[in-house]
Amino acid sequence: MTSQIPDIFLYNGEEYELVALDGERLITPQDYEMQPQMLHTACYRGFYSTYEIVDNGLFLIKMVIGEVEEGHKPIQGITPKLPFKESHGYPTYQGLKLITPFTGRIRLGKDFIEELYVHMGYQKATAYEIVLEFTFEAGKLVTMQDISAENAKKRGAFKERFETGDSVRSSEESFSLDIDME
Repeated sequence: MTSQIPDIFLYNGEEYELVALDGERLITPQDYEMQPQMLHTACYRGFYSTYEIVDNGLFLIKMVIGEVEEGHKPIQGITPKLPFKESHGYPTYQGLKLITPFTGRIRLGKDFIEELYVHMGYQKATAYEIVLEFTFEAGKLVTMQDISAENAKKRGAFKERFETGDSVRSSEESFSLDIDME
């Protein structure tokens, strides 16, 4: 198994990785009747996205989608840029500014601590120096809280549990973005 490519979130000019969420309605290719195939072992779900938190809203600005059986469909009137045949890129929707109807909480991490890397699934909040928690209502920012100090008290907890726990349960937990899974 391999560590998965996380969704990226831009906030105040900084880049963060999605480490956990509790809620619904982040945008997926399935919203546009596309069923992506696995890109590679680091992207089993077949796509990854970039969002921006700006103007008190959550916007999808870029999405990379692997192969889809019936072809790529437009998103917000935009068709994906296709890579050159010689490159190893994937079809990419760029220039999007699509309000995301997400309602719930999102945790974003920055400044990953390499020695806490887990070679499976998504990295957890406890492996990052900076962790911010955002609450959204239908895509509108309600609150933002820096929970880095609280997170530091749990630092490395997931990696330790992953390495010493039941391998099947640890594997399932590593692929979960559940906000309660730390």
